[in-house]
Amino acid sequence: MDIRQIRCFVALYEEGSITRAARRLHVVQPAISQQIKRLEAHHDVQLFLRDTHGVTPNALAHEFYRHCIRVLTELERADAVLARGADRLGGKIVVGAQASFHQFVMARTLEAFGEQYPEVEVLSRDGYRSDLISWLIAGELECALLSTTQDLLNMQTRDISNETLVVVGHRDTLAGRQAISGRELAGFQLVLPSRYKSMRNLIDAQFGLQGLTLRPQLEVDSLQSLLHITLRPGWLSIIPPMALSSELFGGALQSVALLEPAIRRKVVVAWPRHKSLPAPVHKFIDILSGILADIPGVEIQDPAPGSGDA
Repeated sequence: MDIRQIRCFVALYEEGSITRAARRLHVVQPAISQQIKRLEAHHDVQLFLRDTHGVTPNALAHEFYRHCIRVLTELERADAVLARGADRLGGKIVVGAQASFHQFVMARTLEAFGEQYPEVEVLSRDGYRSDLISWLIAGELECALLSTTQDLLNMQTRDISNETLVVVGHRDTLAGRQAISGRELAGFQLVLPSRYKSMRNLIDAQFGLQGLTLRPQLEVDSLQSLLHITLRPGWLSIIPPMALSSELFGGALQSVALLEPAIRRKVVVAWPRHKSLPAPVHKFIDILSGILADIPGVEIQDPAPGSGDA
């Protein structure tokens, strides 16, 4: 047994398809099949049930998978020890984030990180939440900043922040208000993200618990375009506080608290279970947390003891 066989087994176990496993490891499909066949033949065992729909791990595979994850985790940690031994930060990191981070927070984080660690090359990617999770699984990202839900069960996570969503609109539209209730929103024109966005799903779910249904006049996924629309008289939206800056549009937009429902969003940094975060990524997250701490309405979370990849 060698590390290639372990990586192929883990990819096939998690993907449930030779095609997807090969795409994830950037190899041809026969390479996956050959490694698995050699592994099974060497130990005279069967690990997967094969049919026209793909492969299904059996009981032995479930047990073997737990050991393989530990092996890959220790390998990543060993690599991190050698990387830290160089006593400097360098190389390249690839981080991902949902669009609300890229409005202002990521730009400021990248600028500050570049000034402190000029030898580290950073590639920052944004996308739909589902895309970011797929890129994590495929090994195309070191980590991603995501709002948390149950589909992160196969990831390691570190809590970053909690924030309460706000209602945003032109200062004249919201003149004299400090807060607005969910029921009152029916008296305004609404622009919200589409249901392809996790933010919209969160909003709809919380309104549903209050027996309310939102019927936006427009659905726009681009956060920048959405905010442009709220500049028009009578238009409102619901956004995370980190997506709004006093510098935007000359301060023409303002935000007020949303009540009944008050909607909270938890943000985490996520990465694959068998990987450890490189030292530059930890520094990047520290700088990001410092920038988030200065945003009203955002509460920074201290990592729980023993959490993450410690």
